[in-house]
Amino acid sequence: MNIKSLLLLAAVASASTSVYAQKNNVNKAKTSIAKFEELKGAGTPQLALPNLKTAQEAIDLAVVHEKTKDNAEAWTIYSLVYANLANLDKSADEAKKAEDAIVKAKELDKDGANKDNIRVSEQVLGQFNFNLGAEEYQGQKYKEAYDSFEKALTYLPGDTTLIYYGGISALQSNDYAKAIAKYKELIPSKEFSSHKQIVVDLPKLYLSAKDTASALDYAAKAVEMYPDDNAAAVQNIEFNLIAGREKEILAGITAQLAKDPNNKSLNYYLGIAHSANKNDAAAIEAYKKALAVDPDYFEANTNIAITMMNGVREKLNVLNNDRSLSQAKYNEGVAKIKEEIKPALVYLTKAVQLQPKNIDALTNLKNYYVFMQDEAKTTEITAQINALN
Repeated sequence: MNIKSLLLLAAVASASTSVYAQKNNVNKAKTSIAKFEELKGAGTPQLALPNLKTAQEAIDLAVVHEKTKDNAEAWTIYSLVYANLANLDKSADEAKKAEDAIVKAKELDKDGANKDNIRVSEQVLGQFNFNLGAEEYQGQKYKEAYDSFEKALTYLPGDTTLIYYGGISALQSNDYAKAIAKYKELIPSKEFSSHKQIVVDLPKLYLSAKDTASALDYAAKAVEMYPDDNAAAVQNIEFNLIAGREKEILAGITAQLAKDPNNKSLNYYLGIAHSANKNDAAAIEAYKKALAVDPDYFEANTNIAITMMNGVREKLNVLNNDRSLSQAKYNEGVAKIKEEIKPALVYLTKAVQLQPKNIDALTNLKNYYVFMQDEAKTTEITAQINALN
């Protein structure tokens, strides 16, 4: 968040010396709060604190004094003092005093002379509620955190960090409607650091809320916004398959490939679609085409290996469940499966070469060696994994 720390009180001047003379406490508080802000801004909050206390003592007297109890500047300073105290003391009571003072100051500030300083008070209260929400979130009080972030937004409208934190707080409490509303609010903010993650995650929220139509809609929009993002593309394929739109998604990818047959990403996505549709042979063929274009395509190397390994899983299950087999026949069946799975090794090894610190890639390779009963290689890869943890 970008919170203005500049105090504008020094710029406010009084034209009437007779009224000014009756405002000693207001002036004292003004000077002290300005000094507090100066020292706080210089990174010396402990030195600044006595000035805040002095400002508090003076302004407490000013807002009850007959001459200044209806003075807009006095209530503005009061709001500044108590907003800062609330932040330092983490005090809801002091925050409430600041809130009430802002209301009072706005009522009295007919000519708008104090509007900039009132805005500073609001920003400080926004920071107070943000800090409160962050603490509540860390304490897993997600509903309370959402409310605090919402309150902070009343003082810092449009703050993308607050909107995002409100969204993830709602998500943590399974309030999908509020989470969706917050995520959608951030879609126009393309400069926000987590924008891509928000766009990709929004369809998942709709799916959790059992709104399949919107999930599909926003999954497609995610691909439009981030056409080169693997997560967005895979999600769009998976959601369409979940919705029973296998023909549509396959036809769409195939049509694009007809125009651009050497597009490695499209061939990779076609492989994913075939895998999800349990057509392993077609999936492997598609992954091979992607790798023909780019042999160093990490995801394609990984997926083709996993598809090959998963393809023999059913055969192994049948073998394990067949109690009529003799040990010799069982061993013969396992040996055949091992031969079938051997082509996966080149892709598993390539994936590790491409990303040697990728735990998933190492784990896939380890699982291969475990199945092949290669104890030496299993021990070697296990050591590599342990070294990274």
